Amino acid sequence: MGRKDIGNGFAVIDDKFILHFDSEVYRKFYGIIEFASFEIIQSNGSTFHYFRDRNHIYLESYMNAFCVLTDADVTNFHIIDFENGMASSLAMDYVFDKKLTYRLADVKELGGLYQQVGDAIYCAYFQQVESADAETFEVLHGERIGNLAKDKNHIYFRQEIVADADAASFRILEQCVSGNYYRECDHTFYALDKQRAFYIDTIARSIKPIRTKSLEQFRFEVRDGLGYALDAEYRYIHGKRSRL
Repeated sequence: MGRKDIGNGFAVIDDKFILHFDSEVYRKFYGIIEFASFEIIQSNGSTFHYFRDRNHIYLESYMNAFCVLTDADVTNFHIIDFENGMASSLAMDYVFDKKLTYRLADVKELGGLYQQVGDAIYCAYFQQVESADAETFEVLHGERIGNLAKDKNHIYFRQEIVADADAASFRILEQCVSGNYYRECDHTFYALDKQRAFYIDTIARSIKPIRTKSLEQFRFEVRDGLGYALDAEYRYIHGKRSRL
């Protein structure tokens, strides 16, 4: 049996199949892969790999299953930022397995999930924030929240407008982002505007209004490692209320 080790636990066997740590991989692509020239471009050794053969560029990552990188040119391909899945070929740029409609060189990172390209705002590179005003657009606590932003007209959660939220008065409760630990402090937050309160869960990708009759008393406290919002009548955990 002819075995060609190509690094990071990968081996090509008899120019017929591929092993990764002795488990066969990528079988449904065997009709495409040119085994004799198949090699690693860059790999983290476990979950993220760029490959090439004489015909194609291939990618497997924590963001996508093994695939052919569409339209990538084997002789003109380079990785720009391996950790973030950024690569380039000819006049095209990629983030993981997807082609961008603009060039990475034109991107201004705004923090969190947001980017600016000219007068356009994007969320996670591919979702354009259609109504965004680039001049006044800002990410709210991008180091902690990342997918919440505002401009002069709207509040945005990811690329969507938050209905009925007042951009001028909207704010995250300071106690949520002050650095004090509470359980799930990495993804659950509360906010206020002049009309209502909101519960934010960035993992669940949701922002929900909270009905309160005492908005002026709405606040956030940490008790025994749990983060609670409170008003005159109720306390709230994970956005759900119970009587005080």
